[in-house]
Amino acid sequence: MELKRILAQDTRSATEKAMALYGPDVLIISNHRVEGQTELIVALDVAEASAEELLEEKLDAQVTATTEDVLLKRKPEASKSTAAAPFIDQLHQVLKPQALKESKAVNVAQAESTEQILTQGREQVRSQEIVSLVREELAALRQEFRLSQQTASWQMNQYWPAHIQPLVEAMTEAAVPTGLRALLQEGLREQPSLDRALENIKSQLTHNLERPQEGFPNRGVHVLAGLSGSGKTLMTAKAAQQGALNYGPEYVAVVSYHDMRAGAWAQTQVLCAQLGVDCFRAADEETLKVLLNELSPRRLVLIDTPGVQMAERLQEIVSVCPAAGLHAVVPADSSGVTLSRIMLKSQLKWQSLMISKLDESNSPWPLIQFLIAEGAQCVVSAGGSSDRVMDGLKSSGLKKLVNIAMAQLTPPSEFSKDDMIEAVINSAKVEAELVEVEAANEPLTHEMGLSRPNWSVEIPQSELHG
Repeated sequence: MELKRILAQDTRSATEKAMALYGPDVLIISNHRVEGQTELIVALDVAEASAEELLEEKLDAQVTATTEDVLLKRKPEASKSTAAAPFIDQLHQVLKPQALKESKAVNVAQAESTEQILTQGREQVRSQEIVSLVREELAALRQEFRLSQQTASWQMNQYWPAHIQPLVEAMTEAAVPTGLRALLQEGLREQPSLDRALENIKSQLTHNLERPQEGFPNRGVHVLAGLSGSGKTLMTAKAAQQGALNYGPEYVAVVSYHDMRAGAWAQTQVLCAQLGVDCFRAADEETLKVLLNELSPRRLVLIDTPGVQMAERLQEIVSVCPAAGLHAVVPADSSGVTLSRIMLKSQLKWQSLMISKLDESNSPWPLIQFLIAEGAQCVVSAGGSSDRVMDGLKSSGLKKLVNIAMAQLTPPSEFSKDDMIEAVINSAKVEAELVEVEAANEPLTHEMGLSRPNWSVEIPQSELHG
């Protein structure tokens, strides 16, 4: 990413200039007034080389520099010995122990620089993915804001009964997406009580999320993929624990593929050691191919993948093992943009969807809306709700997801009920105090010579006798 500075008389002129220079999708970072002019700082996506290209260029430069240094150092000796010594003497001179030490030092330096370049390349790719995700999130927020503006007038014109009003407010505070909120509020006005309204919403969610129950497969080669921080490694360990219970630890294996994050391999080793399952590490396609051939007798082989360049890594695995099943791991509080990027825009043939971090979710509504609207054909195979590996995988996690969503709607209703009870008690206290004040003031009115008017109502005799 590259930052550019634009100066103009006002903000409008600066924005138009930025769009004219860099296109309508230019990202504005800041806007300031500098010496009577408007300064815009914009961010541009520049075509950057991949990690492999950076590595090749760096290695070529180092090899060229090393070769030039060796030639410069040995040029006088070579010029002297060329006329007097034969070719074999020159060869022995080049292969001296000092030359071997220098070559070893060069190899170590090249290895260290190679690791540094790969790390920089991964961080660069990761930063590009984060910027792209932020842009998509902002676009989704603008679309949601426009939709809420369009439905605001409809919401204001709706008449909600007193017992339904707290539920409507709770749905707004829980950040339920506008489209899903309109769907769930349909028919709430006819519900006779708050409990019946909650049961109606829960039945709608359960019915719309209903799909065939297919557990996580317990045989074959299966790949778990997702964005960074989605809990792939823990879900892989839980799936391995389930396979170890079915067949035994000796028939299950875990492979960490191309995951160069600091501490990622150590975490995989610790989790597999707790389960007694063998774990292996593959840095490229050739190593993965050799490992899968050696692990072919195993009944269940699980492949853990990195969150960076997810689509590219999965394409490499599929090219090595076309029969491998792909499983997307998404947290329960994933946004709609994240779900769309993984499940739809990646154009991968997913075998199932796995829901992680069920106990940490504070906003399950985007995932619920995605599964109802766009992910109706997604098979949810398993879910995980805790950091303990021994807890294993849940059947699907959808029931837990609905319970989390309903828990966000139920507490406000209970609170409003307590408020109503407290209000009734307070009103009774106020009435009692008024009665006491009137009783205390009654003698005072007679002493001051005041009298109360006598009201009389004549009731017909026909009504008294029926």
